[in-house]
Amino acid sequence: MANLNKTGVVFDIQSFSTHDGPGIRTIVFLKGCQLRCHWCANPEGQNVFPEVFYHAMNCVGCFECIQKCPLDAITRAEDEQKNKGFIRIDRSKCRHCPQLDCVQACFNDALKITGKIMRVDEVMKPVMRDKPYFRDNGGITLSGGDPFFQHDFAMEILKACKENYIHTAIETEAFAAYEKIEATFPYVDLYLCDLKIMDPAKHQQFTGVSNKRILENIKKMAAAVPSKVLIRVPVIPGCTDDVENIRAIAAFTRENNLTRIHLLPYHKLGQPKFEQLGREYPMPDVQPPDKGQMEALKQVVEEEGVVCVVG
Repeated sequence: MANLNKTGVVFDIQSFSTHDGPGIRTIVFLKGCQLRCHWCANPEGQNVFPEVFYHAMNCVGCFECIQKCPLDAITRAEDEQKNKGFIRIDRSKCRHCPQLDCVQACFNDALKITGKIMRVDEVMKPVMRDKPYFRDNGGITLSGGDPFFQHDFAMEILKACKENYIHTAIETEAFAAYEKIEATFPYVDLYLCDLKIMDPAKHQQFTGVSNKRILENIKKMAAAVPSKVLIRVPVIPGCTDDVENIRAIAAFTRENNLTRIHLLPYHKLGQPKFEQLGREYPMPDVQPPDKGQMEALKQVVEEEGVVCVVG
């Protein structure tokens, strides 16, 4: 039985999603990821601890947050910095704060917490509320971050879902100890595996980690539960979108007896989140690929004998 009192850090729960798995789904976003992809759409999911978003547009410069910060992590912005808001946050100090009283002091929602410690039973409440809408093929998708970063917490959520006959999916980079992935096999119906770049040096450059473990894990997953594995490729101009890379991923997919690839066009939704976390967005000038490029890359995948879906 699932341990409903197990706790973890969740940064969002979204209902009625029609992406990230079949049917209507509830997406549970867990914090923590070992990759640092330049194009990350959810940078608030990278660190496992709760963090503060600073929405500079809402800030009126009352400086109440400065008075409430026990670690002196918040200071007034210098004149040349005020185009990015009235305050500056020292994130190295902020990460050690157990209270985040600054958020409570902000009356205009300029400061918000991303990341909340939750029990499994608390996560399951919205999931069970949404269950009637899942019908035959909907369910829950654990996303992030990467759910395997909080493996024990994710396992208990998955067990609770299976006890309630709910379809389960995991969005993952597959950058984890294989034993952790293997342990979820009885409780997961679909693995949405992101495979970004086949060239090891380029993968290291744009994600911060080697792709060796990722490729090894996907090979093992393909051998053990091939019907549950779906390869997804984020198409990032200048990073992952060259024909050689897409063809290599398609060949890898075919060679491991996997039959499907989803190509996901880049979007810029992560850029404001980087800024709200006080971080520079690594690729501000990159624009989403056009429809013609996506169709051309789809054809490359299909030439390798792999079914391809765009989006």
